[in-house]
Amino acid sequence: MSTSTKRAAVWAFLAVTGTRIITLGSLSVLARLLAPREFGLLAFALVYITYAETIGDLGTATALIYWKDRREDAAQITFLINAAMGVSWCLLTLALAQPIASFFHNPDAAAIVRVLAFGFLIKFLGNTHDALAQKDMRFRARAIPEVGLAATKAGISIALALMGFGAWSLVWGHLAGMTAWTVASWLIVDWRPNFTFPRELVAPMLRYGRGIVAVNIIAAMVHHADLAIVGRMLGPIALGLYQIADKIPDATITIIIWVGSKVLFPAFARIQQGGELRRAYLKALTYVSIVTVPVAGVLAVAAGPIVAVFFGPKWRDAAPILQWLAIYAGVRSLGSHAGDILKATGRSGVLASFGVLKAAVMIPALMFGARYGTVGVAIALTSVTAFTSLINVVIIMKQLDFGFAALGRALRTSLLAGVALAIAALIVRALLIGYRPEFALAGMLFAGTTSYVA
Repeated sequence: MSTSTKRAAVWAFLAVTGTRIITLGSLSVLARLLAPREFGLLAFALVYITYAETIGDLGTATALIYWKDRREDAAQITFLINAAMGVSWCLLTLALAQPIASFFHNPDAAAIVRVLAFGFLIKFLGNTHDALAQKDMRFRARAIPEVGLAATKAGISIALALMGFGAWSLVWGHLAGMTAWTVASWLIVDWRPNFTFPRELVAPMLRYGRGIVAVNIIAAMVHHADLAIVGRMLGPIALGLYQIADKIPDATITIIIWVGSKVLFPAFARIQQGGELRRAYLKALTYVSIVTVPVAGVLAVAAGPIVAVFFGPKWRDAAPILQWLAIYAGVRSLGSHAGDILKATGRSGVLASFGVLKAAVMIPALMFGARYGTVGVAIALTSVTAFTSLINVVIIMKQLDFGFAALGRALRTSLLAGVALAIAALIVRALLIGYRPEFALAGMLFAGTTSYVA
């Protein structure tokens, strides 16, 4: 792994860590000001937006990162398509707001969907500049829009919640954060659109983007189907609890996966083949898992005190959900970057085909799990992800020509540290039963961290 890639990874990690700290801090405040149902009203709308954004730019932003030459022309195509799709998605969402809300059994929330529709216009205007920052590995500069989004969203949401705006405080906070992100992206990247239209690049970029869109759609179906199913089958209160539980692993484990993908995809794309790519993948797997696996263990063991300390007693039903979602995130981290290899080597079709099979198994499993409540959904999600992550890794083992011995060496340290950390935290939890959750959490974290470092 080159020095520039390591530096980019560090800055990307710092940026995302900063945003997650801000997000967790604001959620801790908002959880005491708002009810689970109010969180659920925004969450179901964001599920739809997430699905729409995966199709949104037709894969041109990823194609821009991948494209080897004609940087300015490729950026121009990306911007024009993003602008057109931003307008299209905004108008379509305005027209479909009532059916979308009715699908989630919340017809009164159609107004929220209509307001959030304008987020497409805002975000798509910044997509090209964000892709250029990734292409040029400028993750230090890219930290500014990311942190700006989180800080603006948190500040506006908390201020409006204190004023009694309820669920609308989250809506306006979301739009304010997206506006801050787009403005900051334009400020840090000096590229500007012009009046040219290099039409000869449209077809090849869309051909590459088509495979990426297919992969992203399937990934969104797999990674967000749990929210959609909870929202439709169990209602906004259950969705609010599930979303809050999801935020903890999202702020600790998923950021590692996300940062890894943002940095490793362009890094792998520069290598694309040979033994160097194999070494880069195994090194990345070691670095990622040595953090994600132990963290998943301690989150699962300490779920009860974490929820009590950060969100308060009215959210206690989120604790068992958190236990399973932490395990899910840890398992997912082991197979995620296999997809970055396939995209970087131009084999997005393989990733899309496997994703279809994964979705075909995942969605029925989640629907079955929903019969047993939110915890049932989380268990189903974890079980299917464990199986598919293993298959992901096996596919890459064959492509890069390495065996289970090399895989074991890459994961050995993380698995040993994870087991030691979880055991230490379990012992402390048993010793501190009956104590205040703050003391229990502090003791578990101290014991877990000490065993991990050892």
